[in-house]
Amino acid sequence: MFHATIVIVIFLVAWLFHAGLVSAADRLQPLTVGYSNFTGTYGPLWIAIEEHVGTKYGLDLKAIYAGRVRPQQLLATGEVPIVVASATGTMASHIVGVKDHVLVATITSKVGISIFSRGDLKTVDDLKGKTIATGRPGAFLDATVRYVLRSRFSMIPDRDVKLLLTGEPYLGLQALERGVVDAAALSVPFLFIARKAGFKELASFDKLGVEYPYTSVVVLRQTVAKNPELVERFLKCIVEGIYIFKTNKAKTLAVFKRYMKGADDEILEETYQATRGTVDEASYPSSPMVKNALDMLALQYPQAKQIDASLIVEPSLVKKLDDSGFIKALYKK
Repeated sequence: MFHATIVIVIFLVAWLFHAGLVSAADRLQPLTVGYSNFTGTYGPLWIAIEEHVGTKYGLDLKAIYAGRVRPQQLLATGEVPIVVASATGTMASHIVGVKDHVLVATITSKVGISIFSRGDLKTVDDLKGKTIATGRPGAFLDATVRYVLRSRFSMIPDRDVKLLLTGEPYLGLQALERGVVDAAALSVPFLFIARKAGFKELASFDKLGVEYPYTSVVVLRQTVAKNPELVERFLKCIVEGIYIFKTNKAKTLAVFKRYMKGADDEILEETYQATRGTVDEASYPSSPMVKNALDMLALQYPQAKQIDASLIVEPSLVKKLDDSGFIKALYKK
């Protein structure tokens, strides 16, 4: 009888524990976030996913890679209310008159881009008449390469140098390795792989002082208006992801290994060291930064100069977190 009672008690405890877990899971709000790249500055998002940070803020957080789809297009589906991407698509939408996209946070303004070439090319001037691999059409990498060539080296894209759109970031490196192109614009971690392979680094955009609303959190304006609490909870996840990113190297490298498939431990370490200091604790989106980026895009789209940068950013949600002491409290743990 005693043993039977013990068994029943154990069963009831197990059942109540399981029921509690199910009930907690039922209370979590599902949230799918799109993202557009596999560079190190997306680490805070990946950490928030893998460490289940969302559960602290009532979210069942998942992420999907946009692939060939522009991440901002995911917002239009209604299934993905938040994307993490460069601000290029958001600004391009405003340029063509679609003004419902807004930046609620910018994780970093450092772009981490370099142009690498085969060994016989020694300077950027040697690229005249040659071909450079860039990214997707109209996307961040292509737009930034065009700006740098024009503004810093007085070269006219598509006249002085040919740009080949290669799509996914790793495909630019493959094109360089196979001799399909003479040079490639590469982001982290691929620039470290190129450097390790012995390719020549002709220009570092960070060293040239290029800043841009790079890894940013983008939503529809109506989402901020109708459901600001959802956006705020996600921003808490990102801010805490940044905290873990900055303070827990082991967890960050483990997440890098999961998402940056094919990169060896040395490349992952370099990525962490290069990225850690560029990620902002308080991820305010910046009107001056967006204005600067619009001026960059104006070399391709002259109407960009007419866009009001303040309409593209919504800093109030990050400010609310900052003013509440939420961000500082994380670093006092």
